[in-house]
Amino acid sequence: MKRASSATVVYLLNFFAPDVIAIAQAWNQRVGELIVLVSVAMEGNRSWTAEDGGLDVRQQRTWTRTRTDHHPSGYTDVNYVHFPIDTLRQLRRARADVAVSAELGVRSMLAALYCARSGWFGLRQRRCQLVIAVSTSPWIEASRSGWFRKKQRSLLLARADRVTFHGPECKQWLMELGVPEHRLAPFHYSADPTKIYKGELKRQPADRVRVLTVGQLIDRKGVREGLANMIDVATQSPELLIEWTLIGGGPLLSELKEVAAPDNLKIDWRGNCDAEQIRDSYRDHEIMFFPTRGDEWGLVVDEALHSGLVVVGNERAQAVTTLIRDGHNGWIIEIDQADSLAHAINVYAKLDASERLTMRQQARESVVDRTPENSADQITSLIDQMLAEPQSDDSSHR
Repeated sequence: MKRASSATVVYLLNFFAPDVIAIAQAWNQRVGELIVLVSVAMEGNRSWTAEDGGLDVRQQRTWTRTRTDHHPSGYTDVNYVHFPIDTLRQLRRARADVAVSAELGVRSMLAALYCARSGWFGLRQRRCQLVIAVSTSPWIEASRSGWFRKKQRSLLLARADRVTFHGPECKQWLMELGVPEHRLAPFHYSADPTKIYKGELKRQPADRVRVLTVGQLIDRKGVREGLANMIDVATQSPELLIEWTLIGGGPLLSELKEVAAPDNLKIDWRGNCDAEQIRDSYRDHEIMFFPTRGDEWGLVVDEALHSGLVVVGNERAQAVTTLIRDGHNGWIIEIDQADSLAHAINVYAKLDASERLTMRQQARESVVDRTPENSADQITSLIDQMLAEPQSDDSSHR
């Protein structure tokens, strides 16, 4: 019986993000061979530099188009849709025992076709097993509705040997599409370790609150609404000094910088920063404000908690609803209600220095098990389980 430790695993995804690199590096130590197939080196709306992390990363031949999603709540979001046209050839070349394909598009459809017919491509004792790794939430999917899309996804998911989810909302959405619970397994996101501040928590000045926001300045990230709410908080509490640092660039930067703020709200627009600068910013702040209007997860929440920041985040991010406990390691707010942010900021501001440090330490402790190594263990254990099972023939694999 083959085990993960001797198996060839191919991981197919859009591009190799820094957090995924960290998981893949740990995963590579647990399997016989890990090959990473990326549709593009890096997407155009990312400020990251493409890296391979010392792994076997192969770029596919890909057609790409730009799609604008219009969410029912009123925001628009620009996404890249990739069509990696050489997927069958790449999988034949790799002779994969297991293919782990991200999301529910053309990439996963071609991987499903290969896995279903892999016995035709040479002498094999077992066909290639298919895992579809899904990362979404019902809120995000509200802008991607339609009978045909739902039917296509249900049929594709039925072809997978296993389907992974990254959070409870994603799991529930998959079950509603007809995936039985016994074919579902967790495969968690994990923060990029290079961005996490791991040192001793610094006591911040008691006469102010130091707030950090990290993310693109785009419509979906809710920074326009977050700025309006923060101005309301400062206006209603003139005795409270708020120092708010924003890291990230985007089309809204020039517009937002022109907005007048009260004297007790000091805003520092940093623009794009590298990993070291982000890590230093986590060290120097105590609250992460995450005003997003829609995130399938929200990895900056993980980064902030690991770094000892209390998180104040909108409920439209799965990381917020999954990881945050009100008054323990942060607060879940509603970005459309300014009083929601005011409550969280004012409660925290009234804590004394030791109480603030306690809450920040609780933030760190709340994510102690969310590491690249644990994520790699999750997917490796799943592969071991799959390889240990008797394999049905292709005709019954529905």
